[in-house]
Amino acid sequence: MEPSRRLKGHKATATCCIASRDRPGLVATAGEDGCVCWFDMRCKDVLFVMDVGNHNPISSLCFKPGNEDLVYVSIGSEVKCFDVHMAGSWKPLESYSYNKDEINQIACNSKSSFLAAADDCGDVKIIDIRQHCLYKTLRAGHSSICSSVQFLSWRPWEVITGGLDSKLVLWDFSKGRPQKVIDFGAPDIADGGNVGQCLNPAFVHCLAVPDIDMVDKLGKICVVARGDGVVDVINIESELAAAKSKNSSKPKKGTKSVSGSSASPAPANPPNLENERRLHLDHSLGGHTAAVSCVTFSMFGEKGKFVISGGNDKSVKLWDWSKSFDVRPGSGSSDLLCSNFSLSRKVNWLCTTPMDSENLVVCDTSRVVKVYSPPNQTPPPSFTTTKLLNPPEPFSVESNSSKMMESGVPICNTCGEQLGLNSDGEVFVACHECHYPVCKSCFEYEIKEGRASCLRCGTPYDDSSLMADENTEESGKHTTMASRLSNDQQDVRLHARNISSVSTVDSEYHDESGNPIWKNRVESWKEKKSKKKKATSKPVKEVQIPVEQQMEEKEQQLADASQPLSQVVPIPKTQLTSYRIVIIMRLVILGLFFQYRLTHSVDSAYGLWLTSVICEIWFAFSWVLDQFPKWSPINRETFIDRLSMRYEREGEPPQLAGVDFFVSTVDPLKEPPLITANTVLSILAVDYPVDKVSCYVSDDGAAMLTFESLVETSDFARKWVPFCNKFQIEPRAPEFYFSQKFDYLKDKVQPSFVKERRAMKRDYEEFKVRINALVAKTQKTPEEGWTMQDGTPWPGNNTRDHPGMIQVFLGNTGAQDIEGNELPRLVYVSREKRPGYQHHKKAGAENALVRVSAVLTNAPYILNLDCDHYVNNSKAIREAMCFLMDPQVGRDVCYVQFPQRFDGIDKSDRYANRNTVFFDVNMKGLDGIQGPVYVGTGCVFNRQALYGYGPSSLTSLPKASSSSSCCCCCPRKKQAKEKDPSELYRDAKREDLNAAIFNLREIESYDEYERSLLISQVSFEKTFGMSSVFIESTLMENGGVAESAHPSILIKEAIQVISCSYEEKTAWGKEIGWIYGSVTEDILTGFKMHCRGWRSIYCMPLRPAFKGSAPINLSDRLHQVLRWALGSVEIFLSRHCPLWYGFGGGRLKWLQRLAYINTIVYPFTSLPLVAYCILPAICLLTGKFIIPTLSNLASVLFLGLFLSIIATSVLELRWSGVSIEALWRNEQFWVIGGVSAHLFAVFQGFLKMLAGIDTNFTVTAKAADDTEFGELYIIKWTTVLIPPTTILIINLVGVVAGFSDALNSGYESWGPLFGKIFFAFWVILHLYPFLKGMMGRQNRTPTIVVLWSVLLASVFSLIWVKIDPFVSKQDPSNLSQGCISIDC
Repeated sequence: MEPSRRLKGHKATATCCIASRDRPGLVATAGEDGCVCWFDMRCKDVLFVMDVGNHNPISSLCFKPGNEDLVYVSIGSEVKCFDVHMAGSWKPLESYSYNKDEINQIACNSKSSFLAAADDCGDVKIIDIRQHCLYKTLRAGHSSICSSVQFLSWRPWEVITGGLDSKLVLWDFSKGRPQKVIDFGAPDIADGGNVGQCLNPAFVHCLAVPDIDMVDKLGKICVVARGDGVVDVINIESELAAAKSKNSSKPKKGTKSVSGSSASPAPANPPNLENERRLHLDHSLGGHTAAVSCVTFSMFGEKGKFVISGGNDKSVKLWDWSKSFDVRPGSGSSDLLCSNFSLSRKVNWLCTTPMDSENLVVCDTSRVVKVYSPPNQTPPPSFTTTKLLNPPEPFSVESNSSKMMESGVPICNTCGEQLGLNSDGEVFVACHECHYPVCKSCFEYEIKEGRASCLRCGTPYDDSSLMADENTEESGKHTTMASRLSNDQQDVRLHARNISSVSTVDSEYHDESGNPIWKNRVESWKEKKSKKKKATSKPVKEVQIPVEQQMEEKEQQLADASQPLSQVVPIPKTQLTSYRIVIIMRLVILGLFFQYRLTHSVDSAYGLWLTSVICEIWFAFSWVLDQFPKWSPINRETFIDRLSMRYEREGEPPQLAGVDFFVSTVDPLKEPPLITANTVLSILAVDYPVDKVSCYVSDDGAAMLTFESLVETSDFARKWVPFCNKFQIEPRAPEFYFSQKFDYLKDKVQPSFVKERRAMKRDYEEFKVRINALVAKTQKTPEEGWTMQDGTPWPGNNTRDHPGMIQVFLGNTGAQDIEGNELPRLVYVSREKRPGYQHHKKAGAENALVRVSAVLTNAPYILNLDCDHYVNNSKAIREAMCFLMDPQVGRDVCYVQFPQRFDGIDKSDRYANRNTVFFDVNMKGLDGIQGPVYVGTGCVFNRQALYGYGPSSLTSLPKASSSSSCCCCCPRKKQAKEKDPSELYRDAKREDLNAAIFNLREIESYDEYERSLLISQVSFEKTFGMSSVFIESTLMENGGVAESAHPSILIKEAIQVISCSYEEKTAWGKEIGWIYGSVTEDILTGFKMHCRGWRSIYCMPLRPAFKGSAPINLSDRLHQVLRWALGSVEIFLSRHCPLWYGFGGGRLKWLQRLAYINTIVYPFTSLPLVAYCILPAICLLTGKFIIPTLSNLASVLFLGLFLSIIATSVLELRWSGVSIEALWRNEQFWVIGGVSAHLFAVFQGFLKMLAGIDTNFTVTAKAADDTEFGELYIIKWTTVLIPPTTILIINLVGVVAGFSDALNSGYESWGPLFGKIFFAFWVILHLYPFLKGMMGRQNRTPTIVVLWSVLLASVFSLIWVKIDPFVSKQDPSNLSQGCISIDC
C-alpha cells in the first residue's frame, strides 16, 4: 500500500509536523530549509510557505493552545512566535533566546501560559509567554542531550522530559527540581524480555502525553519512544506513588485511585498497568527492531485508542494498547500490533489528524511528506471490553522495493519512489551528466520552483528534458482537480521505496556514486549520447587553451613542486643582535659582580656570606647552561601545497610516505577509555591518504575494557571519519569538537551540515553511553575473571602473566565506512608479560610497537602520542612531511617534534602547566643548533633513526685525532688517548650498520637466499633479534612490508616479536629503539640520536598539532615534576650522562651538549635554592646580612645586573611572543618545583641508583570539586609539600621578627631592614602560587602539612638559638655590651 498523498513544498528534509485540532485537515510541516509549509488535505498543493528560518533548520513546531493562529518555531537555540495571518512579511511576534544550545523540542501547556524548550545541553527552559520572560531553568536532570519535553495536562505545574542519558525525569517546574527519575539504562529497569534486543542504549527520543480531554479515558499515562526499539506506556501516577511510598507498607495511592474507578465504563488504566505500572511494546510483540524516533496518540476515530510509533527501522506501527488486558510482554502475541507500515526511509516525525481518511502524516528523511490512510478499525463499545468480538487481522503495508530492485527500476533520491518511464518507454533521466536519480514528478516540481539545474552537480537540465516538462504542463492546463488527483494516484503506483544503506546519517546528497542499478541501466544511453555529441565536441577542442600556454602552466606547476617544502624564518637581525649583546653584557656584569662578592666578604656573618656566594655561583652556572643554547633561535615555515603538488599529482596514486601512529595506555581506570577513544578517532580521521595511516594501540595492562572500548571505537569511526572528511571539521576528536564554544556554521556552506552534525552529535552521545557502560561494568571484576563472547577466559585476566595479543580492527581488508570507503588500519597490541622479566614500562611498550608495526605495515615514519593527546590539526602529518620528505632537509632529520599544548588549564595557569617558556623559547633556540629535545609525545620519527643507524649525509665517522666542534675542548691528541676502547668498537659497529642500510642498492640484485645469507653475515640477529621478517624490514629504507613474508605468517611473526624474551641478548633499549635506564626515556632516546649525528626539527604550525590534558592541581603537578626530575638524575648517574658520553664521535654540537647537560643537572639546583630561600629568614632573625655596606661601585654593579636580567627577559619576549605572565609563572614554578619535587628527586635518585632503594611518593586525594577547574582546588597529601611550606613559614616568621627588631632598635636599623625584607618577599612572591594552592577554595590547609611545617620551623629556630651557627665569635666584653643594650 502506497501513501495516498505526497505533500511537496520543502527544499530539504522535513523534520517535524503538527496537525490542527480546531481545523481538521490542516497540517503544518517544517524542514531543514527553514520553511514552514501549510497543507489542507482537501487541496492538492501547498497553501502557503513561511520562510522563517533564513535557511537554518527548524527542529520543532507547536500551536498555541486556544489560538492556533499563533505557531511557535524553534530555530537553532531560539524560539520564535509567528501569526499565520501575517503572510506579507514573516516577522516574529515574539523571540526567545534563552537556550545555550540547539533546541530539540518545544511544547506549550494547555493554558497557554508556559512554553518549554529542551536543548542539547540537557537543560529545559520554562518560558512565561504571558510575561515574555524566562520563568525557570531545569538543569542537572540530564547529563546528556534532552531530546523531548511535554507538559502534563492534569498537573499544571509539572513537566516531563526525556534525554539521551536514558532518563525520564518528572519535574515540578515551579520549584525547579525533579520529582521522579526513571533510568532506563539501569539494570533494574531493563526487563528480561528485552535481553536479546539490548543492542542500542535505551535513549528517550520522544514522549507523548494525552490531552486533557483524553485523560478520563486513557488515564494519566505517558508513552516513551526508546532507542532500544521499545515503546513504553507508563502510568505516571503509579510511578509517583511508588516513589513516595518506596519504603512504606501502605497500599499505593496510584493503585487505589485506579481500582476505585474500575466500575466506570472506561477504566483509568488497563489491569497490567495497574499492577506493573508499565506496558512494554517490544520486538516480541512485533515491535521495532531499531530505535523508535517518535510516538503519538491517534486523533482519528476514538481518540487515543491507538499509539502510533515510527522508528529507524523504516516502519510505522499502530498499537491498540487497550488490548493489553490479556497480553503480557514476552508472550509472543502480536494482537497489540494492529498495523505495520514499511517505509523506504527512517522516520523523523509523525502526527495524526481527526479526519476519517488520510489521517496519518509522516515526515521521513526525504523532503516529501507522506500521508497514509490506516485501515478502518471498528471501535469497541467501551474500553472495558476484555476482547474484541471480531478482532481485525494484523494489517501490514509491505514495501515493493525488493521487487523493484529485481526488475532493475531505479528509485528517486528525493522522495524515495520509483523513477518511472518517459514517453519513449525508457527510464526517466533528468540530468544526463551525473545521472542523479530524480523521478518525473519531483523533476516537474523543481522546474516549477524555478530550479533548472541538477541537485548534485549543478549542471543545467537539457532542452529535451525541459521540453518534455513543458509539454506535460501544456497538456494538463485544462484538467480538473479531480483528474489531477487521479493522475497522481496512478503515478503513485509506478513508484517504489528507497532502502538506504546508511544507518545513521541520511542525506539526500549522500549517495555520491548513485544507484548501481541506475548506472547500469543508463550505461547504454551514455554511449549513444557520447556518439551523438562526438561531432560537436571537436569544435569545442579548437577553442581550448593553446598548447604553449598549457605547457607553460605545467612547467610552472613543476617549478612550484620542485621548490623547497619548508624554509627557515630567521629572527629579525635587530632583535637577535640586541639580544646577543645583552647576553654578553650580562655575562660581563656577572663576572664583575662575582669579583666584587668574592673580594668583599662579611666577617660578621661569614657562614651566611659563604653560603650565599656558593649558591650564586651555581645559579650563574645554571643560567649559562640555559641561556647559551638559545643563542640562535629560528622559526620555520612549511608549504603544504607544494607537498601535495609534488607527491599527490592528479591522476596518480599518492606518493606520500606512510606513517604508523603509536598510542600507549596502561590502566583504563586511570586513563579513561573515552579519552583514549577520542585520540584514536582523531588519528583515524587525519587529512592523509588512508592507505598510508596505521594506528597501533598498546595496552600494557592487558585490560579487556580497553579492548572492548576499541571495538566500539572502530564501529563509531565508520561514521565519524567520513563526517570529518566531508565537512573538514577541526579538531577531529568528537569530545573536544562538540564541546567547543564557537559558531560551528562559520565557513560551512553545505546545506546538509547542520542536519548531519546534529545526527553525529547524537551518535556520539550514544557512543559515550556505551563506553561509560563498559567502564561501570568493569568496576567490579568477577572472581573467575572476564570471559570473551565465545566463553573462553580473557587472556589478560592476570596483568603480570599473560600471552601477547594482537587484534586488527580496521584496515585495507577490514570494514569500510558508511560511504563505502576504506579506513586506516587500527591494531590492538598487548605484549607478553611473564614473571621474572624486565618489561621497562613505557619504553618497552614503544619498542614492542616498533617491531609489530615493522612486521605488519613498516611505514618509514612513526608518530607516538600519549593516550590523552589527540590530533588537533588534521594536517599535522603533512606539516612534518614537509621536512622529512624534502630531499634537501630530510636526509639527516631523525624526528620532527611538535610543541605540547593543553586543554582544561585555568586561565591564569597557576602552576605553569603550559610550559610556554620551554616550548616557545628554549625549543626554538635548540632548533637553531641541532634540533629540539624529544619530549615524549607529539613526535614524528624516522624509523631508521630508531634502529640506531646514522644519517645518510654522514658518510663516515671522524678520525680518532679529530675533535668535536667545541672550541673549548681539550687538545686533539689528548682526546685520542682518552677515548674509551669500547666506544671505538661501538662506533665501528655503527659504521658497519650505516653501510649496510644505506647501500641497499648493492644487494637489490640478490635473490632471497643470498639476501638472508648476507643478513646473517652481518649478525643482525644480535642487534635486532631472531625474527627474519623483522630484520628484512629494517633493510627497507623507504618502508613497506617484506616481500619474502607471506601474509599468513605476518601475525605469527608479530606475536613473536612482542614476546617477553625477544629482547634478550639484543641491542633493544641499549642502542636501538627507545633507550632504557631512566623513567624519562624520551630525553635519553633523543640524546642518543643526536650523538649519532642526526638533527631534529621543531615544527610549530599556526593551529596546534596536538593537544592533551595536564594535571592542574598542586599535588599532581609536583608529582609529575618529581618524575621528570628523577629521570634526569638517573641519566646523570648513568653511562649516558652528557657530561662524558658521545665525545668520541664529535657529532654532538657543543651548544647542544650544553642543553642536554642542563636537562640533567637542573634538579641539583634544588640544593642551593633551598639554602638561598632560607637565608632571608636567617638574616632577619640574626640581624645580619649576606652583603656588606654597598659602595657606589657595588650599587652600580647590582643595578646593572638587575637591568641586564630585565633586558634579557624583555628581548626574549619580543622574538618568542611569550607573554609577561607566562614568563613570571615559569619563574614562580621554577622556585616551587626546585624547593619541593626537585629536592626529593635528588635524594630518591641517589637512593635508587647507588643503594638500590626505590622510594615512591604516593598521592592521596583529600577533597574534590565538580565545578569548572574544580580539580585546581583539590588538596592531596604528599611529603613533597613539606619543604616549601616550611620555607614559607620561616620567612613569614622572619619578616615579623625583623619588623619587631626594627621597632625596638630605632630608626638606624630601618635602612638595612629594607634589604632583608626585599630578599624575604622575593621568596614569598615566588612561592605565592604554592601558598594559594595549599589554601584551596575553602582557604584551609591540611592539618598534617601545618603540623610538620610548624614542627620543622620550630626545631630549626631552637637549634639556631642553641648553637647560633652563622654568627661570628666575638669577645666576651663586646658580647656583654650587646646584651646590656637589649631593651627588655
